[in-house]
Amino acid sequence: MNKKRGVVIMVALLIAVAWGVRVYQVNDGVAKKYDIQTYRIGESIPLEHAQLTITRFTYGNVENKDGFQTVPATLEMTVKNTSDQTISVARLIEAKLAYDMDYIQTMEGSYDAQKIRQLPPHARVDITLVFDVAPKFKGKKAKLYLDQTLYKSRVIRASHQGKRYGMAVDL
Repeated sequence: MNKKRGVVIMVALLIAVAWGVRVYQVNDGVAKKYDIQTYRIGESIPLEHAQLTITRFTYGNVENKDGFQTVPATLEMTVKNTSDQTISVARLIEAKLAYDMDYIQTMEGSYDAQKIRQLPPHARVDITLVFDVAPKFKGKKAKLYLDQTLYKSRVIRASHQGKRYGMAVDL
């Protein structure tokens, strides 16, 4: 009986060690540090084949929408294609507005959907997004996080250095 118990313990230890080695192998090379490049309103933000400028961020008055109180937060930006090819900057409308751990996304606003999908070489387009935020956030500092596909070469480069790279704008 004692021998059988020893074999069971040895097999359990062997499984635990194998599991630990596999967990290490899976997580080896995963970025462990964050590198968030932060910009401000009015600064030129280099994207892949484009240049972005957040021109304005304002809060409106409290509104009632579907029985809930919200405040429209309006974000205005200009993006210019800096390449000699037609590009898509449609991922800009998927940017996240963040208040600490609260994230808000929107598709509301004013933009030429066709033009942001196919922005001609050296052309410029204005995009206005309207986020519905909770009244408690009105007047608070927010951050806008840009989709990583807009600057993927920098994301890949940083990941090879063990870092997770992102771009944000202090609003």
